[in-house]
Amino acid sequence: MSPNWECRMNKRDSEIMEELRGKIRELTEEDRRLHKKLEEKESKINELQEENNKQKEEINELKEENQKLRQTIFGLKTSKKRRRSSNANQKPKKRGPPFGHKGTSRKRPDRVDTTIVLELEECPYCGGELKELEDVRVRYEEEIIPVPLYVIKYIIKQGYCKHCDKVVYPEVPETIGNRHFGVRFLLYIAYLRYVMNLPEGKIATLLNDTYNAHVSVGTVVDYLKKAAELFGDEYKRIKCEMRESHICNYDDTGQRVDRRNRWLWAFVSKEAVLYLTSKNRGKKVVIKVLGEDYDGVSGQDFYPSFDGAPGRKQKCWSHLIVPARENIERKHPPPESLEFYEGLLQIFEDAKEAVKGLETEEERSRVYAEFVDRLEKFVTQEGKWKHHGVKKLAKRALKYRHELFTFILVPGVDPTNNVAERALRPGVRQRKIWGCFRTKKGAKNRDIMMSVMGTMKIQNKDFFAHGKEYILSKLS
Repeated sequence: MSPNWECRMNKRDSEIMEELRGKIRELTEEDRRLHKKLEEKESKINELQEENNKQKEEINELKEENQKLRQTIFGLKTSKKRRRSSNANQKPKKRGPPFGHKGTSRKRPDRVDTTIVLELEECPYCGGELKELEDVRVRYEEEIIPVPLYVIKYIIKQGYCKHCDKVVYPEVPETIGNRHFGVRFLLYIAYLRYVMNLPEGKIATLLNDTYNAHVSVGTVVDYLKKAAELFGDEYKRIKCEMRESHICNYDDTGQRVDRRNRWLWAFVSKEAVLYLTSKNRGKKVVIKVLGEDYDGVSGQDFYPSFDGAPGRKQKCWSHLIVPARENIERKHPPPESLEFYEGLLQIFEDAKEAVKGLETEEERSRVYAEFVDRLEKFVTQEGKWKHHGVKKLAKRALKYRHELFTFILVPGVDPTNNVAERALRPGVRQRKIWGCFRTKKGAKNRDIMMSVMGTMKIQNKDFFAHGKEYILSKLS
């Protein structure tokens, strides 16, 4: 082999080797680019997964909030299946009384209507003679005795007046027009309807089965209408009294009237309760009831429309503390939720304790300013509250910080709106049992009777005694 040939072969091999090295460098560079793209894609996928998880959490939180709103407006509850699944990890509560609880029994009656002596003449086992012992056993039994209708027959004697040239006769007492049943019957029907929350058909069944009254549903409805008519002036008086109240708590709940969505309002003062059915939920109803120039204190929740309502305001602490506690009870609670809840609760407890020792207005104003400043500093800590659920409550507390401590300035003001919430409970129970009102008049009659009965309850008056006295005064 010639030297030239070998030289050409070596040159050719070096060119091939250089070409291969170039391809290797290109492939290496492409592999590096592909790895970089893959890392970018994986990073993007991780970001999308994190964002997806956050969105799922937000969706679950929105579902919970939506369920709470539905329950607030329409009284709907979560299903038993969901409640069981949410409480699956919680330990079941121990049955029975707590450790150390002392048992109690029914007290011995103060009155005995009938005494029966029981004595054996011979042994019930062998028929032998018995020797009487000094010790005796005493047992009390309370029984319900069926009471039939009490029928009164009036013999009305007439007389002729020569001066007036008229036949005159005495008026029948305790009678409602030409109706067959008396005042107590009317009050009892109203009690069954608006306190025991019985449907009209059940009331008729109860009266027929218990008293053999032979009444129809139409009779029950007629007496309920008459009761609302008789107490109509008392309802107007309660309205006027509510305007003069210095402290008034109010709240509302949804209901159906004549196939439309309506709102049942409850206004509660120290001396009266007023129920009102309205198609509005905003401050217009408050102005209608309390007046534009109302200068008292009103307890309310955080519904935005209430911000423009008249008078000084006390925002409900329960509507701030309960959502904070619910953040802790979530399946995946925010990291800062426990600290926020405990700090908020501590401020509330300290404020309630501080009120007890205040006497002068100067002391109240000073303590009020201290707690407003304390709450503001707590909820505005830089970078402390990051989760949107906690941040939302912090913003709410900051916005209404001055109206959360009105109970320090004004004696007798409740820091929560529980009194109005409790006043609405009978309406919620009625909605669950009755369903709705078919007419506006039916809802109006309910408002009148529940206002009158609720006001009597607050004033510790017996509905049957004072209700009868009021009706007789109206009939006279």
